[in-house]
Amino acid sequence: MSRKSILLVIMCLISLAVEAQQIAQFTQYYINPYIINPAASGLTKTISVDLGFRKQWMGIQDSPQTIYGTIHSQIGFDKRDKTLDDFNPNKDFIYSSPLNSVGVNKHVVGASIYNDQIGPFRETNVMASYAVHIRFALETMLSFGVSAGYSNFGIYSSKILLLQQDDSRYDDFLTKNANQSLFDMNAGIVFYAKRFQLGISSMHLVGNKIKLADISSLSKYGRHWFIYGMYNIPFQSSKISLEPHFMFQLMKHAPLSMNLGARIHIDRKYWVNLGYRLQDAISIGAGLNFGNFVRLGYSYDIAIGKVQRVSNMVHEITLGFTFGSKRVVQLDSPIDENNQLDE
Repeated sequence: MSRKSILLVIMCLISLAVEAQQIAQFTQYYINPYIINPAASGLTKTISVDLGFRKQWMGIQDSPQTIYGTIHSQIGFDKRDKTLDDFNPNKDFIYSSPLNSVGVNKHVVGASIYNDQIGPFRETNVMASYAVHIRFALETMLSFGVSAGYSNFGIYSSKILLLQQDDSRYDDFLTKNANQSLFDMNAGIVFYAKRFQLGISSMHLVGNKIKLADISSLSKYGRHWFIYGMYNIPFQSSKISLEPHFMFQLMKHAPLSMNLGARIHIDRKYWVNLGYRLQDAISIGAGLNFGNFVRLGYSYDIAIGKVQRVSNMVHEITLGFTFGSKRVVQLDSPIDENNQLDE
């Protein structure tokens, strides 16, 4: 195989990998929208830690998988104010999720780590974020957030099978460091109330070009847009609430990804979800809050597009931890039926 042919194949594969990663999906975006929007940090007055794992096309070697972790918290909140919005003041084993905290301006910091693998290709991002939440009206808030950090794209040489062994040209390519580290940024806006949020964000704002070793390509990280929303609708005289949600994912030269769905909450302690991704998959999921501060979610995607003939098994698991004040104080203001401060 000629040197030009080898380089052409490598760069074509890189181009395909970059495109695939830029349209990566998160079925449970409604659990942790911070993973797609830095302005979605600190919506509740608690410290939130979330872990996620997504495995696609089970049973196929080196099929896509994504692992992430996030943490975010408000800066300098008053301990008493936090207790007023505490997620579980009675330390119930099965507890209700906190509603969004509104009425007071706040500053929020956060961090995330993300690793995506598709065959021999991998991408790792480590980001730090800042968001400011401004009171828009009595019961609504507007949040502006930005994140910046390190992004690395590369190849696992051990996962590449050569038809021609002992290929000196390919070995030379790997010795020249077949990975690239870049600075990247994301930004977003979220408009929200206690039971409602609507956000828009853009990722890969820098638009870095892909260059591995001494090889340049036409591929680059294009700006990737997310528009999402959700609204929790309680039923009168019932502990059940309905939460419709949606997410649109847009990128130049890529098809629109549209997610529609709804969760049913039971006393905000348990939930079940049914979702649809345009011409791609139907998802089902369930979750609960337990152990005073733990959140667990699971979803299963059933492929309905062309991929279903390969494998329709896609699993996503999320594990969250919600920390609040352990000190209980005497409340001076009335609390509504949802244990939230009437602000």
